[in-house]
Amino acid sequence: MLMQLRIKNIALIDELTVEFTDGMNCMTGETGAGKSIIIDAISCMLGFRTSREIIKAGCETAFVEGMFYTDSQAVNDCLMEIGIEPEEDGSLILQRELSVSGRNVCRINGRLTAVSVLRQIGDLLIDIHGQNENQSLMNTSAHVCLLDAYGGEEISEIKKKYEIQCGAFKKLYSSLNSFSGDPKERERLTDLYNFQIDEIQTAGLYVGEDEELAEKRNILLNSEKIAEALNVAREIIKGGDYGENISVCDRIAEARASMSSITSYSPDYAEVFARIEEVSYLLEDISSELRVLSENVFFDKGQLEQTEERINTINKLKRKYGATVQEILDYEADVQNKLDELIGAEDKVKEILKQLEESNEELRTVCEDLNFTRVKTAKHLAERIMSELESLEMSKTKFEAEINFNDEKDDNGYYKFGAEGLDNVEFLISANPGEPLKPLAKIASGGELSRIMLAIKTILADADKISTLIFDEIDTGISGKAAKSVAVKLKTIAEKHQVICVTHHAQIAAAADNNIYISKEFADNTTVTSVKNLNEIEKIKEVSRLLDGDSESEITAVHAKELIAKFRSN
Repeated sequence: MLMQLRIKNIALIDELTVEFTDGMNCMTGETGAGKSIIIDAISCMLGFRTSREIIKAGCETAFVEGMFYTDSQAVNDCLMEIGIEPEEDGSLILQRELSVSGRNVCRINGRLTAVSVLRQIGDLLIDIHGQNENQSLMNTSAHVCLLDAYGGEEISEIKKKYEIQCGAFKKLYSSLNSFSGDPKERERLTDLYNFQIDEIQTAGLYVGEDEELAEKRNILLNSEKIAEALNVAREIIKGGDYGENISVCDRIAEARASMSSITSYSPDYAEVFARIEEVSYLLEDISSELRVLSENVFFDKGQLEQTEERINTINKLKRKYGATVQEILDYEADVQNKLDELIGAEDKVKEILKQLEESNEELRTVCEDLNFTRVKTAKHLAERIMSELESLEMSKTKFEAEINFNDEKDDNGYYKFGAEGLDNVEFLISANPGEPLKPLAKIASGGELSRIMLAIKTILADADKISTLIFDEIDTGISGKAAKSVAVKLKTIAEKHQVICVTHHAQIAAAADNNIYISKEFADNTTVTSVKNLNEIEKIKEVSRLLDGDSESEITAVHAKELIAKFRSN
């Protein structure tokens, strides 16, 4: 509910604040005083497209702010989606500042936001209906929503079932794409995976092979140096056929023989002898190992070339599949899994296609139920609307909610399920006898649209979720009798919603719970708009003025009081 509106530097308005209440708020005043400017300011605040021409002449910026109180879950959910925490008391402040440079500054509860977000929130807060703006009726995609709202729980239950099954259908369809994909791409991947697996398996790698090969290559490249070192070491320890020097083993043997002769004299001598003997055995072992090692060290050009080739093969695989042999083998296992999935996907695709076929037909059945219920509902809605229009001086108007069931299939053989099923709903009217029914959004005048929307809103008062409805001069061109009907309908809607209307009819002003008078004054060669919430006496005078143009006539005042009393007693 809109509680307060602040406007600065818009059109004729310097600065003013408008206070609204719940129930029915009615704005009246002389022609050109600025009533529609206030509606334009509200549209601006709600994020609608606005021209810079709205900025008051001579000013650089214009500003509009609205304070709301709302307990709408839809509004709170929308706020949470854009990262704004709803206030505990339900308060909500929308602000928009325009500049002659074209810059917009928008805020929600003090937080900067985009115009589009302002519009998103605004669409949940206020629905504006006027001579030039009836967004719900001009948007044919909204017609099905209005029809479904009238259908109530019966349609709602079928739609819930449809939404659940449609969600499952789309999930299946999505999974089909992930399993099947482009056949050419599947063939390409299969060939690629087979090649990669074959390349790795043909190499016959094992973990640690690259380290072993590096060591082998190093030995082959340094074989001469290694052989020489081994032979020198063995000659020193054991002696050789070509050397005359006494070997280490010979000298240790002499020491061992010398010590063996005195071991009986002391345990210490025996311990030293044992250690010498241990060294003697160790040197013998070392000598034998050096002999074996030296015998195995030789330079083989062919073996070096084989080793280099093997190392190059492994390095090539590393560049393609992983930094280590283990990573290469892990890659092979992963590709094998992917290949298995591709091969097994065909069976999975067949299974999904079968489920999709079943789901496709089940969804169509639900859509047929939805269509049947909508057709029945549309007939009742048309009767109700034409009955309401009869009291709004549109008794010759024919109204119909046309429903086309689209059972065409796409290239894959599936029905083209939309958010609302397979139905296309559009409101049609014939304003004059003998004329064929035509799309409402294309041929209805602003006044007709407003009255049709008023009839719809009267019928859907309980189902409509938007808390504030604005009607801008929807009584233009109707008689006093019709104006009374409009007033009654607005009063009915105001029992469930906040209503804000601009009118020139006394009947509608008399029905209001809160009367707001808009006036203009001339000062310093400029026109300034002002606003005032009327008390009871002032309301009577304003209703009198609307009745015959004389707010001071006692006879008119009596009539005004009676008119106000009638609406209060109803």
